[in-house]
Amino acid sequence: MKHYAPYALSLLLCVISTTGFSQDNTAKPKQFSSFPTVIDCSQTELSRIFTAPQGQYINLQFASNFNFSGTVTSNIVKYANLQSAIIKSPDFSNTIFSVSKILNEDGTVSFTGRIINKNYFDGFELKKNLAGNYQLVKIETDRVIPDCFIH
Repeated sequence: MKHYAPYALSLLLCVISTTGFSQDNTAKPKQFSSFPTVIDCSQTELSRIFTAPQGQYINLQFASNFNFSGTVTSNIVKYANLQSAIIKSPDFSNTIFSVSKILNEDGTVSFTGRIINKNYFDGFELKKNLAGNYQLVKIETDRVIPDCFIH
């Protein structure tokens, strides 16, 4: 009498390993590897974004010799307390800086945004630190933009 269990187990392992190899595991290049993980941003420089009309070229200068320049592709007031702008930079392979200005109920202004390109591993997220200063903090783009695959 033949024992089919070892053959079935071998076949099962082949099927499992084949599906494992078929997944896309290509590593994305890092775009901002030469920059620090945290870059300080002034509110004055961030405010300049919202005075630039659509189609205008703008050069933003942040700390650590980080400049983000490009064309304002969108600058719209969505609500009385919310304005959003998008800057597309050819210097960084058409990476976009999507940033919003929020007018709080107490009259203060807050900013939020991301510098991101789905073709690269890293990007930046605009955050306010405990001292109340804005910083660009390095992020992994795959954690922010999950790929959706429909089979």
